[in-house]
Amino acid sequence: MSGLKMGFIGHGSITGSHRNGYNTLNNEGFPVSIDAVCDIRQEKLENIGESRAYTSIQDFFDGEEGKLDFVDICLPTFLHADTAIEAMERGFHVLVEKPMALTYEDCVRMCEAAKRTGKTLMVAQCCRFGNFAIAVRDYIKKGIFGKPKTACLKRDGGTPRWSWNDWFLKEELSGGAILDLHVHDVDMMQDFFGIPEAVSSGASRIIPGDGPDIVSTNYYYSNGLFTHSTSDWTTENNKYYGSLGRIDFVGGYIISASFAGQYVFAAVPSKGDIIDLNTVYAPNDFYTEEIRYFTRCIKEGLPVDMCTPESSAQSIRIALAEKESAERGGERITL
Repeated sequence: MSGLKMGFIGHGSITGSHRNGYNTLNNEGFPVSIDAVCDIRQEKLENIGESRAYTSIQDFFDGEEGKLDFVDICLPTFLHADTAIEAMERGFHVLVEKPMALTYEDCVRMCEAAKRTGKTLMVAQCCRFGNFAIAVRDYIKKGIFGKPKTACLKRDGGTPRWSWNDWFLKEELSGGAILDLHVHDVDMMQDFFGIPEAVSSGASRIIPGDGPDIVSTNYYYSNGLFTHSTSDWTTENNKYYGSLGRIDFVGGYIISASFAGQYVFAAVPSKGDIIDLNTVYAPNDFYTEEIRYFTRCIKEGLPVDMCTPESSAQSIRIALAEKESAERGGERITL
């Protein structure tokens, strides 16, 4: 099978997870070669094998134009839009890390560039590819427990001090936890239930210079559905972090919860036996699955309809509406 050729633009911590995905595809007989790597830090270009190395994005584009099928952009958020747009204009398909961009306007520019150039653009909203999301979509589509009543998504983590020059903790570079961490759950809410009619949020700024770094949001839908989500990245030495996803239906609920190394993934009917969903929806690595999906779309010329750039743009619009609501003291913001 003929393979794909790709290059990383940005080679920080997240690329390890992406590399595992490419390695898995290679081991399965779907070859994807990492031919070029770009990072401003020379030390991040060590141990990259035979890949061509660059410390300048412009040098990367000049040297790799016409040689690669796609680029995987793993840069700080404030660089996503312009880099992705130029990549598509240079002839590359683009996988870009979440969040899509810092503003909805930049997201729209990215979508327009994809249409104008005919290149495939996908945002790496990895949670859409995990077994929890797959199960929820399945239960909603098939009506296994009837209609959804409500949902709660909770996500926390340690303060991200591993980033280059602490860019995560600078609002003008990352947007803070509301855009970088919380956007996972914003995106899943949209994936499951569509764009809400309105949002109401509270948020705090605990770390000096950071954007909103604790957030709690209510989502209101035109059909009367009401859901809730919270995120926090302010806790230092957070040894007992975890996540929670719970979708309540009229006839039961699905729960995915992790805490201190323990994991529960189950469907609990109002009547009947609890179902261990690990036996129905096998655990997967969502980074690998998003990369598998994206590369298949490129290889087979398919649209990225499971995670369209337009839907990723809407997740940014929703997250920014949450920020606006918090700045207005929890005022309900209509979308």
